[in-house]
Amino acid sequence: MATSTGQSSFEILEQVHAVRGFETAFRQATGLSVRLRPLPEQPSSLLLEPDDNPLCILACSTAAGRALCHQVQGEIRHAFEHKQEARPVQCMAGLAIVAVPVRVCGEYVATLHTNRIFLRQPQPLDIQNFAEMVAHWGAKPNVERLRSDFAGIPVVAREQLDATVKLLTIYAEHLGDLASRRTLAERRGIPSAMSQALTFVREHQTERLHLRDVADEVHLSPFYFCKLFHKSMGMTFTDYLASLRLERAKDMLLNHNTPVGDIAFASGFGSIPHFNRAFKRYTNLTPTSYRGTHACLRSSPVPAPLAA
Repeated sequence: MATSTGQSSFEILEQVHAVRGFETAFRQATGLSVRLRPLPEQPSSLLLEPDDNPLCILACSTAAGRALCHQVQGEIRHAFEHKQEARPVQCMAGLAIVAVPVRVCGEYVATLHTNRIFLRQPQPLDIQNFAEMVAHWGAKPNVERLRSDFAGIPVVAREQLDATVKLLTIYAEHLGDLASRRTLAERRGIPSAMSQALTFVREHQTERLHLRDVADEVHLSPFYFCKLFHKSMGMTFTDYLASLRLERAKDMLLNHNTPVGDIAFASGFGSIPHFNRAFKRYTNLTPTSYRGTHACLRSSPVPAPLAA
């Protein structure tokens, strides 16, 4: 589904999702990762590619494993397209994932999902069975490496699983609602200005930028642009700009060779104290604490697709 300005519904979802800080907050609250993925255009494609989990990557490196993964994911896609809601899904390898549909204007356009989890503590026999299964499919598993890979996957208790499903469902509904409002606004012809404004803000986010500058760029009065922005995005222009800059800063902080002061100015903040205050308000951590806490994430894979 595309809007009148040519933006897809998923592009709008990404814009809204990127500035709300949900992924960081979700990881801090649950210890799990979360990712937003578009619905593949081709039904023959996997709903969730196995690009971040060593067990799934190994299994899906074989034709039989990928076919099995495609079958399980096809059932999820069919369920979501027929209005069924979030649920944890488990594969033959014992891996599970919580997947939630995100709908824009009633249409299923994206999937919000966690990384791979186990619903019980894996046993040596589970590792052995997995090794034998993928070997039968044509892979060459390293059992020692598999033990390490199995140990790296979190085990989630039933209570936490139920809470995770509920949390992702609430957020998916909120995200879809905001994106739907923007989509409907664009269909009424408002958007052309909003779409241009968002593009302008993203391109100039590291510069000194004021609401009046953006309003002038799209030929709207500051008052009307302020109201339109809040209605379309569900937040003020100031919060949106700060969120963009802080997300950029969070990525830069993963590089330990870049001084915090340089990051403050490179991400668009006029002073280091202002950057520190905004960062603490946004993440509940100082930039230095965030860098230390997330040091391991620089080399870590991003959240997991469905299973092998």
